[in-house]
Amino acid sequence: MNRRKNCGGFTLIELVCVIAILGILIAVAVPSYQSIQDQSARQVALSNARTNYSMGKAQQEMVDAGVMDEDETEDYGYDPDTDSAVWTGTINGREYEAVYPGDSGKGEILSGN
Repeated sequence: MNRRKNCGGFTLIELVCVIAILGILIAVAVPSYQSIQDQSARQVALSNARTNYSMGKAQQEMVDAGVMDEDETEDYGYDPDTDSAVWTGTINGREYEAVYPGDSGKGEILSGN
């Protein structure tokens, strides 16, 4: 009597089920990942605006104190009249414009949403 050896492999149905489950997981994960990337880019833009604010304000205080001349200053987008700074740049191929402290006092994204 010839006995067939049991081959240890996966059936076609098992492979299709695994591929379907992976497809569902990827479909759920990709939008979440993109949302995290967008949120991160917004935080980077606000952080850059906050840095420009700190640098511009410190520089303006040194000009006011006579430590620096106006022509020695860098342009940090700081406006002493409104006591705010604007940062404009590209993050992940998208243009962003952020202002700090803005109307809210915590910084705002003006464009790049």
